[in-house]
Formats: sequence, structure tokens, C-alpha cells
Amino acid sequence: MRGWCLYWMIGLLSCVTAAGAQPTVDTVHVTHEEAETIFLQRNLRLLAAKLEIDEAKAQVIQAKLWPNPTLAIDEVNLWSNHGAEALGRLSGSWGNHAQIAVDIEQVIQTAGKRRKLMAAEEAGVRVAEQQFEDMLRSLKVELRSQLAELDYAQQREQTYRQVLAQLRKLLQAYQRQVALGNVSQSEYMRLKASEAALNKEIADIRRENREAQQALKVLLGIAPASELVLSGSQPYGNNVEIAKTLQAVAILEWADAYNAELQALRWEVTQAEHQLRYEQAQRTPDVAVNIGYDRGGNIMRDFIGVGVSMDLPLFNRNQGNIRAAQAAVEKHRLLAQEKKIAVGSAAIQAWKSLLMVIDQREQFGPDDEAEMDKLLEGFHHSFAERRVSLLEYLDFLEAYLDTKDYILETNRDSYIHYENLRYYVGDQLP
Repeated sequence: MRGWCLYWMIGLLSCVTAAGAQPTVDTVHVTHEEAETIFLQRNLRLLAAKLEIDEAKAQVIQAKLWPNPTLAIDEVNLWSNHGAEALGRLSGSWGNHAQIAVDIEQVIQTAGKRRKLMAAEEAGVRVAEQQFEDMLRSLKVELRSQLAELDYAQQREQTYRQVLAQLRKLLQAYQRQVALGNVSQSEYMRLKASEAALNKEIADIRRENREAQQALKVLLGIAPASELVLSGSQPYGNNVEIAKTLQAVAILEWADAYNAELQALRWEVTQAEHQLRYEQAQRTPDVAVNIGYDRGGNIMRDFIGVGVSMDLPLFNRNQGNIRAAQAAVEKHRLLAQEKKIAVGSAAIQAWKSLLMVIDQREQFGPDDEAEMDKLLEGFHHSFAERRVSLLEYLDFLEAYLDTKDYILETNRDSYIHYENLRYYVGDQLP
């Protein structure tokens, strides 16, 4: 049933995309899991990257092909020469005095050029596959980070709107008390200023929401006019215990063995080495074998002969291309070494950042957050009954919102840092 609903949702998104020119705004509700499924099926950059693998595989097919034979027909006279020997007709009444030569030539590659070129192109396929894997992982990090940003904005907006709703109830009551002379106008205006500040903060949150939505619409390939709403909650807590059990040595080993960008660079080294062998093989000339037939152009009436030809490697022994290939090998090795250091450093940094955010988050436990909610409700009632002052009420309101922002920010940041770490170490983290 869930799968059917997902396909229905994807179909709806297709319709929304097709009708993108219409001003109607459609609200699309998705969970985090559904967003990832839609991303894999509709992200345009990902679909384009898959075609690069097909291009690389096509180059392997091309490298496997033998050179085409060459057919040459020459020495044909379309008219009769005076005193020519009668040779017999070739077609109808034509050809009795016609001379013709036919030659077929086949180039045979030497020094294993075809095999070496195939090896280079097959390494190119692995490069394309690893580059696709790297793009997939980086786009997943971007997708999940933007989902976290949208989730953060939605939860903040919900929190601020709940506080604003309570504040407006108090304002209505205060307005009546001001009219009766029981409450000073200054207190009422101070509450109105707090209401304006909350409205401004909500407007800023809505701007953050729109920015996250804009990025997600591109990643998910949905219509710009649609409104994306996340259902469910982000699984922030799953990464805490995993991160605490990790060790720096294991992270470095995983980054070295499983980082897709690093593996792509190493395959580029392999491809460059195969290309160097191919260029070195180019020093050996190819051999061309030919079979020729000559009618009426020799002392024999019908002459059939074979021949062999090859270039003499006196001046051009492919020296320039070999030196360029050698330089390319060394260049790719240096780039791979530098990337290994960069990936390891970035992985350790992502892990340490994650541990730092987890430590900050654990300063407030679930019980503390629930207690803050109860205190807020109590402060609403106490202020309405004039048991706490306006200053105390507004101070607690500010502290409550700061605490909620702190909790939501650390939840978001821990999830994003975890995804960054997972990008560097591959699929070794769940």
C-alpha cells in the first residue's frame, strides 16, 4: 500500500511539473524516505551522470573493433584504346578492352595496441562509475542537508507560531483590561512589540523555508510553483551512539578505501598508465597486408599478387605522445596523493564536528525540553493571573525560544555533520 502511494505521489509530481506554467500552487507532502526515492528517479544531474558511464562503455566497444579493410579499384579505362588486346567482356558488351586493378588492404595492429587501448578504456569505465558514485553521494548529502534545513525551519515556525498564538490571547485580554483602566498602556504596547518581534522572526523563518524549498525542488525535479511540506521527523538521534564508538584510525582507513572521489582519482592513475603503454606500443609500426588483382596491366593477363607494407620508424617514434603520457601518469599520482590527505583530514574534521555538536546537544535532554514546555504553559497562566511581572514573562519567553532554537540547531547540525562524515567514508556508516 505504501509503495502504491509513493508511485501515486511521483505521478502527481509529474503532473505538477507538466503544468508548471500554471499559477496554481500545489502542496506536496513527502516523508524523508519518499523524498530520497523521488530524488533517485528524477534528479536531472544524476540522470545525466549515468549517461557518462554509457559513454565510457561505448569507448570500450570502439576499442575492441578491428580496423576496416581498404578496398581500392583503379586503372579502369572506360573507353577502348586503339590496338588494345581483346580481354573478354566483363558486363554485357563492355569490358573487352578494359583494364582494371582491384586491391584489398588490411591493417594489422602490432605490439598489442588494441588490447592496451581496451585496457585504458575499461579503466575509463571505472573512472566514470566512481565519479558517478561520488556525485550520487555528494548530491545525497546536499539533499539530506536541505531536508534538515527545511525540517528545522518547519519546526521553528511551528514553535514560534504556538508562542505567538498564546501571546495574542494575552493581548486580547490586555486590550480589554486597558479599556477598563486595570492595565497600563505601556505594558500593552510592550506586549505588542513582542508580537511584532515574533512576526518578524516568523517572516525570517519563512525565508529560510523558501531557500531550502528552492534547493529541494531542483534536487527532486518538481515544479517551482509547488509547496513542499515534510511529514514525519528527521532521525537525528540514530547517529549519536554510532559516532561515539568510532575511532580515528578506522575513519582514516574507511576514507582511504571507500571514498568515491579518491577511488576515481586512483582509477585515473590506472587509466593513465594503460594510456602510456598504448603510446609506447605506437613506436612499433603497424603492418598492412594487401591482396591485389590486375587485369590487363601486366605481362600476365590476370595477375593476382600479395604484399606487405609498414612505416619505417626513422623520424617519428611517438616521442612526444609518450612523454605527455608519462607526465599525465605522474600528474594523476600526485593528485591522488593530495586527495588522500585531503579526504582523511576532512573525514576527521567532520567526525570531530559531529562529536562537538552531540556534546552540545546532550546538555539538554528530552526531560529538560519537556520541562521547558511545561514551564512556558505555567508562565502563560501566571502572567495572565498577574502572579509574574511582564518583565519576568518576557524574559522567560525569550529564554524559552532561545532554548528551542538551540535544540533544533544542534539536532540539525548533528544530522548534517553525520551525513558529511558518511560521504567521506562511503557506506561504512548506516
